[in-house]
Amino acid sequence: MYDYLLIIAVCITYGIIYIAIGKLVFSMEADRPSGLFYQIGWLVTVVGFYAYFWMKGGQTTGMRAWRVQITTLDGKPPQLSHCVIRFFISPIGWLLCLSALLDKNKQCLHDKLSKTQLVLLPKEIKKK
Repeated sequence: MYDYLLIIAVCITYGIIYIAIGKLVFSMEADRPSGLFYQIGWLVTVVGFYAYFWMKGGQTTGMRAWRVQITTLDGKPPQLSHCVIRFFISPIGWLLCLSALLDKNKQCLHDKLSKTQLVLLPKEIKKK
């Protein structure tokens, strides 16, 4: 849920920027964004949001709160190709999430196809 709040803010910001550029540069008359170009831009924005955080540190804000991180199977940070595959396959993977319970490596479909894994990070010890 943490990530959804952030992604909603990112999508609203994208819409505002799209309308502003449309009105200022292209003399767009509509106040609501629409069309294929808008939808493709929105999709690139959402995929870019997740890919940026996954590639930079393996975690989004929500993942940080739950101490999970995405890595490749050999423990390295995921590349853009891993992130894109994971993003587009994950809705199907969530529908089939029971497969992770039956898998010996506890991987969902989107983990297997993107060659990534979720790693539980240890709790940080607070210093006094």
